[in-house]
Amino acid sequence: MRSLTNPSPREKLTTITDSIFHDPETGILFASFKYVGYDYAGDMERMRENPKVREWWKMTDSMQESLVPGAKDSESGEPSWWKPVEEVFYTP
Repeated sequence: MRSLTNPSPREKLTTITDSIFHDPETGILFASFKYVGYDYAGDMERMRENPKVREWWKMTDSMQESLVPGAKDSESGEPSWWKPVEEVFYTP
């Protein structure tokens, strides 16, 4: 059983930073998602299983239009709702 108050050493090593930006001229949302960890697929599956995350997706999907052909919603997974793009510049 996973404890939120006493995470395992592996869980302590996972960091997800998520920022969302809005361009009012085009109405486009731009999201920046940074992941540091060792089990991306497993961490994404745990996030997908989180009831609060699923609630957030259901609430916000209807306010968005995916740029990925064939994407249905955040919960479906394939194809991804969010279009990955290459980071071309970063300054910490």
